[in-house]
Amino acid sequence: MAADSSATATVSYASVKASVIAARAAHQLRPAGDAADYDRPDTSTTSTLTRADVNKEVREARAHGELIPAGEAQSYEVAQGPSTWDRSRADVKAEVLAARANGELVPAGEGQPLGAETTTASRQSLQKFAAAWRKLRAAE
Repeated sequence: MAADSSATATVSYASVKASVIAARAAHQLRPAGDAADYDRPDTSTTSTLTRADVNKEVREARAHGELIPAGEAQSYEVAQGPSTWDRSRADVKAEVLAARANGELVPAGEGQPLGAETTTASRQSLQKFAAAWRKLRAAE
């Protein structure tokens, strides 16, 4: 319910609360945030499947590799590694520890997509983070 500056009548808290409860019951409320403009399908119908039926379908789809991964991607490609590895687990772990000590690791969730150029601001942000991380690790 949006406030209208030209309206002179006041609306009571009780009437707003009642209208929100009625809208919720009628499935008319929209989520806050970025998804507010997204037209969602009407989900007010009652399912004909039981919880056990749904769980069975999910288990079958998982067994057949038919589940869509969670997240925003509609399609994805799974990276295929080589059939044999030329480095041991210990070698890889040592490389990661060295990169961490040198502040070369990108913090989780802050990486750039492959081929994307890093901006000066994000590079500086990463350098500040790496310096703070090195200082924190040195204090331990």
